[in-house]
Amino acid sequence: MATSLSEAVTTAATRTPFEHDGELYRHSKRPQWGIAILAWDHGDVRAYQFEDGRLRKFKKGYFKLMETVDEVRGSRESLVTNLTAAVKSKRNRDADAEELDPVAPFKAQVELFLKLYPKGFQDDEWIAEHRGRESGSDLKRHRDPVIQAVKENLSADQCQEYLQEENHAGILEVVRSILSKTDLVSLTHVQLLKGLDPDEEKALAESIVDLLHGDEDFKVRFGGYLRVLTDIIGTQPSWRMATVLPALAFPQEQVCVRHSAFLRQAASISPKSNYSRRARVGPYQSFRQVGIAVRKRLQAAGQEPRDLLDVYDFVWATLRSAALEHLTD
Repeated sequence: MATSLSEAVTTAATRTPFEHDGELYRHSKRPQWGIAILAWDHGDVRAYQFEDGRLRKFKKGYFKLMETVDEVRGSRESLVTNLTAAVKSKRNRDADAEELDPVAPFKAQVELFLKLYPKGFQDDEWIAEHRGRESGSDLKRHRDPVIQAVKENLSADQCQEYLQEENHAGILEVVRSILSKTDLVSLTHVQLLKGLDPDEEKALAESIVDLLHGDEDFKVRFGGYLRVLTDIIGTQPSWRMATVLPALAFPQEQVCVRHSAFLRQAASISPKSNYSRRARVGPYQSFRQVGIAVRKRLQAAGQEPRDLLDVYDFVWATLRSAALEHLTD
């Protein structure tokens, strides 16, 4: 498998000794992140360690948002020491990441998949179970109806209309309605988006619109969305809660992460990347690369998933607990 940009950057950053360049920075549009130092610079991508504890990566074109800072409150030396220690700690953690043990070869997953669905993703039973029906009621496990619902009800024009009318509750009602119709996220988590005060509704609605239609790099938008979700529910959101909307809005590009099964899948694809139990920006990029790699391996095996939701269902069908005993070495 070809090395991804994020993997190459992480590897290079881990192997290169860290030296502070002497400058302090602040993001011109996100001053709440605090002061930052440059953690590494690899031409088209730079990473900055911020006071709030996060390491954020920016692509070329967004570098100008990081402005140098001459004066800081408190001790400049102490600030640099703390930020430098944070950078070195992250590098050491990446270098020492525990390698996952594969539960089965990928070939065995494909064999089990074809036993269950002889015609693969084009099998009538697969389509009826996972994509939708030509007639009859839609089920929560059907992907096509909810993809269409996001396209029709959360388009850029409609979202902007909601914002212009300051109808933040309207956006959230649409989101809750769509998410209640899919098994990609639990109803319990959908209920966490109810009963918000006006400020919370505004923050969440704006972060959803930015996530789906913003101009910045997706990682930046996703990070903003995660921060708002975390503030509202009081804890880091689950993977499915955090990734269901982008997966439905961009099914060819973004992946819905089901932690248990995707961690098993990662063990046979990229066993020593950055993963986490709860949703975070960096680990999401690792899980997304796993999803994309699975699609490529399926294509190489003569199977053609429609999108990354087909990949999601393939991973769950072949690596959920009930399926493991049917996998062969």
